[in-house]
Amino acid sequence: MGSVLGGLKAGSVSSLWFAGSVSVFNALVLLSFKSATLGTLATYAQCAVPESCFSTLLFPGIPLYDFVRTLVIAVLFAVTIGMYFDYIPGSSYTRKALLVSLLMLVVMFFLGLYGLVADELQLAIMVTFEVVGAAVYAVIFAQLYRRFTREVEFQSQKTALMKIMVDRRDLTGRKRTFTVNSTHRVEAVSEGRPFKEWLVSGGVSVGEPREPKTTLRVVGNGLLKAV
Repeated sequence: MGSVLGGLKAGSVSSLWFAGSVSVFNALVLLSFKSATLGTLATYAQCAVPESCFSTLLFPGIPLYDFVRTLVIAVLFAVTIGMYFDYIPGSSYTRKALLVSLLMLVVMFFLGLYGLVADELQLAIMVTFEVVGAAVYAVIFAQLYRRFTREVEFQSQKTALMKIMVDRRDLTGRKRTFTVNSTHRVEAVSEGRPFKEWLVSGGVSVGEPREPKTTLRVVGNGLLKAV
């Protein structure tokens, strides 16, 4: 299940950092290799004044090409992590985020989003920085996502006879991630065995402990058990 809201919140910060750092670094690369960049620009017929074209690369080129596009992709992948977090392979928040950030890099490079560069050396420098930047992006996202979400485990005393449905999903015997301070519909679906009550521990609570259909409130990590 995961948390789209948690992914969006965590992704807003990590994506702004990633897009901003890539843009600033790209500008530094162009400035550091200004002579080589001007030489490349001079080979283009539409660039009669290389200095003017160089200025255009810095602004609005980098803000529009680097920052905006990178930000959009990073946010989209952050929301994806949040949405499918519980299904992403990995034993920790950081490992899951790192796996998806690697896929994000593949998509970015496929789309040619490796910055504005004038030669192979600048390209190699930008690619190297973006790999490191994506790793930091994943670490930031993982830390914030952990802060904005909580894990709840669902147990049934008789799994074969009673299912726990949360927002119409069967979560019996599973642990899932939810946005902190969120409310969900929960139902105990019994197959021949009468429902008695809900048992809770940790940071979860239910509206009506003795009703098979009720609401689940998540404020911290916890356990919900149907008996």
